[in-house]
Amino acid sequence: MKTKIKKALEAASVNTFEDVCFMYQVPELKNSHKNLKLEAASAVRYRGDYTGMLLIETRGNLFSAIASNILSTESPGLRQKKDALGEIANIICGNVVTSLGRGKLGYKIESPKALNKDDLLKKTGHEKPVAEITLNFNEGRADIKFFIDGYSVPAREKKID
Repeated sequence: MKTKIKKALEAASVNTFEDVCFMYQVPELKNSHKNLKLEAASAVRYRGDYTGMLLIETRGNLFSAIASNILSTESPGLRQKKDALGEIANIICGNVVTSLGRGKLGYKIESPKALNKDDLLKKTGHEKPVAEITLNFNEGRADIKFFIDGYSVPAREKKID
């Protein structure tokens, strides 16, 4: 299941950035982007047969670039940037969650929430994501993590491999 989720996360993330943000990966920027500082983050919780969260963190100038590309404006405001990043997180989460299967309960995806650095440390300080990917773009870097509640416990990790 872990491998399936990682593949779904990567496909959903790449497709969303290409189709919605008009951004394309530049993998060779990996080394130059590794020390970029966190600029923004957004989290989306989901509930159903599984519950958890998708977290997206941006570094470099990606936060502004996402909103600029989605809204076709050169100077998006802070609210627009947060909303655009939240929408990207929402789209990616919706696509990954559907890969988990419909199940009995289906899935409810909650509204995205912008996180500041303190919130981010509280939310993810002790959890380990089931899957995570890093995408490098000319504009910066996105780190995307997918969590399933209860699977951060080491004893249960073996059950999802």
